[in-house]
Amino acid sequence: MTDKQTPPDWVLLEAAKRCGWTPDLTWLRADYRAVNGSFRALCDMIERYEQPPVDRKVLCAEEAYQQMLQRRPSYREVAVRAIELWEEGFGK
Repeated sequence: MTDKQTPPDWVLLEAAKRCGWTPDLTWLRADYRAVNGSFRALCDMIERYEQPPVDRKVLCAEEAYQQMLQRRPSYREVAVRAIELWEEGFGK
């Protein structure tokens, strides 16, 4: 990865979190080539072997649909339930 482009934001944030750094994307993007090799290697491993985190909005929508599936709800009812789940903090 040292000869490639800067990795995606989710990789930089995950690597910074694991290193105990403040997740500052502006700094991480700008100074990616200047940081130590172990951080770049960690980024490489994360990008290669892990999946990006699932968006919480998608999780809420899927959960709302599953909860209401038996009732054959309208799209509006599923959307309202998804918003309720989001506001309740589902998936945090």
